[in-house]
Amino acid sequence: MRTIVVGDMHQKQHLILPIADSAVRLLGARRVVLLGDYCDDYSPNRDETDAEKLLRGLEYQVDWVDRARTRGLRIDVLLGNHDVQYLIERQGPGTNLNCIVPVRRMLAQMNVRMAAAVDGWLATHAGLTSQFADIVLEIDVEAEPFDEPSYTAESLADQLNTAFDHALTEMFEHGNDEELLLFNLCGPGRGGISIPGPLWASTSELTVLGMPHLNQIIGHTPVYSVRELEEQGFRGERFMACDTFSTDFEFRPLGDGSVLLIDDETHEMRPVTPEEVDCEWTGMS
Repeated sequence: MRTIVVGDMHQKQHLILPIADSAVRLLGARRVVLLGDYCDDYSPNRDETDAEKLLRGLEYQVDWVDRARTRGLRIDVLLGNHDVQYLIERQGPGTNLNCIVPVRRMLAQMNVRMAAAVDGWLATHAGLTSQFADIVLEIDVEAEPFDEPSYTAESLADQLNTAFDHALTEMFEHGNDEELLLFNLCGPGRGGISIPGPLWASTSELTVLGMPHLNQIIGHTPVYSVRELEEQGFRGERFMACDTFSTDFEFRPLGDGSVLLIDDETHEMRPVTPEEVDCEWTGMS
């Protein structure tokens, strides 16, 4: 099966999802993985995202996800650090706290997840570190066999999603946000003082603290084109970076708008530019 992986959208769903549509149609993909950060973009008031643009983008995305799933496509909607602020009711970069209720509703409609596994690679918004796995998932990486760890991308995705579901239940049924806040942990690489969680890890933290023998797919950190990072983990772990849709304060694109194509039969992984699928990317919203 072929899978298309799409990086951070930041309220530009109406520009980005048509690229995914064309890639699915022209390349024969049956699955799309969205890597998070659907919320928040630059606006005249840069401390708070524009409410109308935020809700319009999410409404477009909810409709797109519903239609794609109705057509039989598998759509994995992963959570990003900008999105989680609306679940935990915390002010993050650009968070519009006036939109908490509708944003929560639409994230739930899409059944947001924390992780997905694609052809033996773990996909999360920012990457899973061994520190987070140790403290939150209770996986003692140092006790794992050197060559063949007990975990796989599939088992880790299941564990992350199970922990996330439990955290949501604790939050919305019992009023306890402690477990959900663990997913918002931010390390020094992104200006925090805690361990790097899967929504906030920087690429430098990931290459040093990544899970042994685990290749990962990430968004979160802008790159010009979908590419494998030059830096690898200590045991040769590989990292594919996909955040190609981010823009600067003037809405000028920082990347080429490429998406990642994965074929789990041939194990091909390569960038697909908008031009290859008869689209264009301008970055303007």
